[in-house]
Amino acid sequence: MHLRLGRIVQASVVDHILPHRGDQALFWDKDNWQSLCAECHNRHKQRIEHGGMESGCDLSGRPTDPEHPWNR
Repeated sequence: MHLRLGRIVQASVVDHILPHRGDQALFWDKDNWQSLCAECHNRHKQRIEHGGMESGCDLSGRPTDPEHPWNR
């Protein structure tokens, strides 16, 4: 998430790109893993998973959420 903003920060959490919701195969699928900082995982990613949009803009001012109407 930080890379899209042009920043590099240390990751501290392994996040599941697609929520596994108890599916052990998806839980252990390394192709479904991404590294995130704790704040992005606990705040931004949770907002997205619960039906909201990702907040923030890239360096050009364009919303970082690919589902944002400006990015369609």
